[in-house]
Amino acid sequence: MSTPIYIGTRGWDDPAWGARFYPEELPDDWRFCYYSNRIRAVLVPAAVVASVTATTVPQWIDDSDPDFAMVLEVPADLARPSADANALDVFVTRMAALKGQLAGWLLSPAIGPVDARGLAATLDRLNAIAPVCLDLAGRADDPAIERVRIAHRAGRCWRPAQEPAPMADGELLVCLATEGTPRGQRRLLEDINKWQAQHRAAGLFFEGPDAAAQAEQARVLAELMGI
Repeated sequence: MSTPIYIGTRGWDDPAWGARFYPEELPDDWRFCYYSNRIRAVLVPAAVVASVTATTVPQWIDDSDPDFAMVLEVPADLARPSADANALDVFVTRMAALKGQLAGWLLSPAIGPVDARGLAATLDRLNAIAPVCLDLAGRADDPAIERVRIAHRAGRCWRPAQEPAPMADGELLVCLATEGTPRGQRRLLEDINKWQAQHRAAGLFFEGPDAAAQAEQARVLAELMGI
């Protein structure tokens, strides 16, 4: 049996959600706990990940349960060719404390000339903890990146509004969507479920002001579809 599709949103603190999702009286520092009980996965934005301190990860663990899944966006300064390998190692070690809750990484290669060796080393370090998906917005045809991606079994981020189907390789698929209709979401879920035929991991994460409601609706549809 394949891993269930991780369904959630990109971040959990979008001001546009307002009182449509969080109770007005809920303290801001309770939002992650509230979110993790209603929506069972999250793509943590790089800006949030970059601000993590020594106490953040233990707090996330305390505020959620072991079945809550997190995909982490790798901060841009750790993806640059000049990135300090020690800094990446400290970052990965800190995040590894999430253990089974860490479902994977979303990595955007730095803009500019490709350092294939550096990218390969970064993927090796990340893969040692969890599978990786590359966000190649605007750089999908870069042959140097593609060679490294394939060699390291990294998936490729799928934006359904821009591409008809996900790339059929990799060990982690991250789908970023804004689809709100049940019919459209069903098609997304069918495509992702087909991609998972080889027991790989996949996440469907919604963005925008209606993301929370879209994620909850998609979760219900997935349960009805048995995936």
